[in-house]
Amino acid sequence: MPKVISYTPPWLSRPSPGFDLFAPKASSKATNGHKAAQEYSGTNKTIAKRGTEVFVAVGNEIRWSDLVLLQEKSEEQANRLGHSRSRPGRSAAQDEVLHRVLRVGVHGAIKQLVISPEGEFMAIATTHTIHIAVLPNSSHLGTEDTSPLKLKTFQLGPTAHVLEQSPIASVLWHPLGYRGRCLVTITTDAVVRLWELNRTNRYSFSEPTVAVDLRKLIDATSTEDDLSVSGYAHSKGFSPDAYEWEIASACFGGSLEQEGINGWSPMTLWVAMKEGDVYALCPLLPSKWQVTKSPGTSTILQHLTTAIESQNAYTEESSTKEQRISQAQFSWLLDILDQEPVVEKDHLDDVTEIYSRPESTPIFPKLQGPLQLTPDLDDSKDFEISDILVFGLSNLDSVDEDGSPEGLSASVVCLLSSNCDVHMCLDLEGVEGQWLPAREDSETALEEGDEDHTLLVVETVHLLPRSSQGRPLSSHPTFTLDDSTDFAFFVTDESGVFHLSMLSWVPDLERELSGAQIEGAEFRLNGFLNLAQSAAEKIFPLSEKEHQDATHEIASCVAYDVADLGHFVLTAVHGQPLAATLDSRGISQPFRDAASEELDIPDLPLRPTYQPPAVFYHHTKLTSFMDEKVPARYKSSLTQEVRLSAATLEIMTNAHRILSHETNQLGLAASDLFSRCERLKLEFKAQILRAAQLADQIDKTTGADEDTFEDDASEDRAVGKTQIDDRLKEVKARQAALVSQHDRIRAKLAQTNPRKLTEKEQMWMEEVEKMSQAINKQQQQDDSDKPSTLARVEEVRRIKEQVIKEAKDTDTSQADAGLNGNGHVLVSSDFRKQKVETIHKMLEKEKAMLDSAQDRVEKMAAIV
Repeated sequence: MPKVISYTPPWLSRPSPGFDLFAPKASSKATNGHKAAQEYSGTNKTIAKRGTEVFVAVGNEIRWSDLVLLQEKSEEQANRLGHSRSRPGRSAAQDEVLHRVLRVGVHGAIKQLVISPEGEFMAIATTHTIHIAVLPNSSHLGTEDTSPLKLKTFQLGPTAHVLEQSPIASVLWHPLGYRGRCLVTITTDAVVRLWELNRTNRYSFSEPTVAVDLRKLIDATSTEDDLSVSGYAHSKGFSPDAYEWEIASACFGGSLEQEGINGWSPMTLWVAMKEGDVYALCPLLPSKWQVTKSPGTSTILQHLTTAIESQNAYTEESSTKEQRISQAQFSWLLDILDQEPVVEKDHLDDVTEIYSRPESTPIFPKLQGPLQLTPDLDDSKDFEISDILVFGLSNLDSVDEDGSPEGLSASVVCLLSSNCDVHMCLDLEGVEGQWLPAREDSETALEEGDEDHTLLVVETVHLLPRSSQGRPLSSHPTFTLDDSTDFAFFVTDESGVFHLSMLSWVPDLERELSGAQIEGAEFRLNGFLNLAQSAAEKIFPLSEKEHQDATHEIASCVAYDVADLGHFVLTAVHGQPLAATLDSRGISQPFRDAASEELDIPDLPLRPTYQPPAVFYHHTKLTSFMDEKVPARYKSSLTQEVRLSAATLEIMTNAHRILSHETNQLGLAASDLFSRCERLKLEFKAQILRAAQLADQIDKTTGADEDTFEDDASEDRAVGKTQIDDRLKEVKARQAALVSQHDRIRAKLAQTNPRKLTEKEQMWMEEVEKMSQAINKQQQQDDSDKPSTLARVEEVRRIKEQVIKEAKDTDTSQADAGLNGNGHVLVSSDFRKQKVETIHKMLEKEKAMLDSAQDRVEKMAAIV
């Protein structure tokens, strides 16, 4: 579990410029910050990220800033200001604007900001409408010019996503979309639309390439059934299934960044209904889709090929339904493999292959579900499903040619309810591609029916205490994926932000499912799932007063994992930023010595820095009341002597109502500050007491407490430092005695049990002894008949001297030999050369033998 290192940094706190990035827009009329709350029970994703950049939606306005740049500028301003403030309030440096306003033609409050995978587009969603904004490069946004910038925007679906149609449930970018330009929108009336955006073709923003009504799709029996979505002018009558088919949220089954993901996961759309039903739509593909292959990794096509071919071989002897599904998948795969993909390569050497949607299968896949939850959720509680998140599993025992693990068909489905309960469900069967049968096969398929697809509820995590379970259904907690850790995510709720991690049991589950042992698998799996327990921790604690406020709104958090910021989590509560820096490494608690354990010193909780309530900065409403609510005929009496009249009583009553409300809010904020100060005083006193106790314990340990025992000191009794020194001497003496005793015992053991020498060691000792005797000129009788090494050296020297002497005798005897008139020997030149060469060879041989013998003698002498 990540550990919270610190909370909201100073560069995001009031009165720094970073605080203004999230502050509400200033109203043209004076207000005390309280206005009628608009009822909205949907997703509130008003914060989006792109790298280190952040986009914040405030009302119908979008603000941009770079967190790293914001941090650096704020720190520079703080260093420049220092402690030399001559007057209270904000300085000119603090009034500097470090964010930029992005103007978009959106009417109504923005509820969702979703940035495309390539960072090129940003989907801007209100409750009913969607606009697509073209995002400039970060270098263009980060210039010194901080004036408002108008973005180029396109309205998505001028007749589909309007106020007269159903509200928007989810806005998703397709993981396999061509260049990240494929958008999927899901409305609450169970309509799924797929848009393939092209800036040069405005029609791509007007009409979707795929639109399907899930209520019609679930009842369809063949590919020729009408699955079209009702038009704009089509009147909608009452349907008994309308409430059961109200969509809460949707997501895709996996991310391409996950290693060893199943091939079907990125093209599977999971849909969760508010009533608790879960459906899957697989495969959902645009007309042009792409797969990216990085060096050293495999693509989802390789995983799909392996899975479909093995499934096709397995179902040859299965039922007709399984054969029909397998044959459709195999035909769908062949259409893809027979294509000649368009290959593109980026600057990172990642190869992108672009394919077209297969034509052998229908455009609309079959809607699989509803998936049965086992065991059923507790129906006694009044709750609704608010969000869904799916994790794919990997097969750790099977790798492909590149060494990457292959994907498992199983997956973990997380369901989030309105009362902030997280249900961890396991899909062991997996979701694969299925299509509606043709008309001629529809009757057979209808007779066979669909098998029940089960979701096994492994665990339910209650993030809120039991006393908070009975909350209104208007609350809408959301999921946020934690990119820095596998199988981890955040939950954003009105009561705070939580972090959940499934690393304690999901990797073990992958190893269990990857094993080839089938015998006893069900027993082992049941025992494993009974012990599965996820780790949950509250990151942002919000007080009960804050989340019970009628105007309280919390944005779904975003998580950064970059070197400049670390593991940084950011959200906003009613225009005030909340942030936390986490330590993903999960550093354990520091070593606690015996003194701290004896004193039982608890770890102090880490609390957020105190932020002044917004009520301290609101303008009073009394001024606007006097200017707007008091009739003109009574304004003159306000500057005169107070007269008792009905008009004066009405003015005083209304003014008192405003002042009483404002003073009550100020009093509550001041009392909260007073309570915090009193708590800090008590904690500070407790810390001083603990520090004094710890100091006494340290003095006792180091012997620095002699003053304490001055009255008890005597000649026979040592106290304080003297006592410590005496004990240390005793310990050292005892240690020396133990070492001496150990040496004596080791020497005795060596004498009683000597180790016998090997034959090679004995021969080497005899050789050394003989060499020693020869060098010392000691004439001793040698037991061996073999001449010693020194004797052989002497023999070589003698032969050398003899050969040299014979050569000299040969030269001197030339005078006695017969010579001709020219003084030449009467011997043939060939014979003479042959003899000379023979002599030289003998000399070289003897010299080499002598040198080697000398070297060996020197080595032996050194050893001896």
